[in-house]
Amino acid sequence: MIETLNTLFIQPFSFEFMRTALYAAVAIGVVCAILSCFLVLKGWALMGDAVSHAVLPGIALAEVMGIAHPIGAFLSGLFCAISTGFIRENSRIKEDTVMGIVFSGMFAAGILMISQIETDKHLMHIIKGNLLGISETEFMQTLVISAIVIVVMALKWKDFMLYCFDAAYARVIGKNIQALRYYLLIILAMTIVASIQAVGVIMVVSLLITPG
Repeated sequence: MIETLNTLFIQPFSFEFMRTALYAAVAIGVVCAILSCFLVLKGWALMGDAVSHAVLPGIALAEVMGIAHPIGAFLSGLFCAISTGFIRENSRIKEDTVMGIVFSGMFAAGILMISQIETDKHLMHIIKGNLLGISETEFMQTLVISAIVIVVMALKWKDFMLYCFDAAYARVIGKNIQALRYYLLIILAMTIVASIQAVGVIMVVSLLITPG
């Protein structure tokens, strides 16, 4: 019995790639769980879905331009989040409708672009993730981005909590509501970039919603 348990749970972690996968999974799980609480409080569950799907065009463009995928993913996700807020504030369309239009359009564009790019990299891993195949560079990117997000969340914890619970009261006492909104959106985009190489655009949605 003990030998069987050792074979199932201990022996696999004698391999470096298994330990790397475990550490990456823990880092992603912690940062997504912390952010999840604020997304659910604010009613932004669909926003996490939108941004995670909207990073695909950025990754495709990054591959074409020869730059790092996380840079393209971050800029694409940030564009989705900011454009969604801009359209909502300057039109009569409801926020959930805007997010549905923007993220489905960008996701479709990303799939089309990835399918047309000739590369030796398997870009479809971005959709489903590849935790056991995460490279050392991607692992370090995940740790650095996760650490930055956790530090920012710790420093702005009370402001984010107040903004998510009662934005009107936060505005009355002098908080910059627009700045807090964009801080939260930037953190969301960074969290998705940190997670997407390992778990993909599909799984990251559940990690950003279920814990909260």
